[in-house]
Amino acid sequence: MPQDSTPSGLPVRVPQAGLAPALRTDGPPAAARPEPAAEPPRSPAEVRRIMGSYQRGTRLGRSAARRAADPGRFQGTTTPEGEDDQ
Repeated sequence: MPQDSTPSGLPVRVPQAGLAPALRTDGPPAAARPEPAAEPPRSPAEVRRIMGSYQRGTRLGRSAARRAADPGRFQGTTTPEGEDDQ
């Protein structure tokens, strides 16, 4: 005979007890759709290009945030060509 509560006084969970009878299942749920075809792996050059772009965007964003936080500090200053703010 099943207990109505655990030794600590909590109610015992009954799986699918709150579902409508038509929605209850006895087995595991079936896959709704087939798995998508696997994409071909990226080449190392493409990964390097993507990561480089991500890194440049991060640097530009951080630089813009610093300039916005303290605009007086950066007025009239320029960074030499080829050097990023860090």
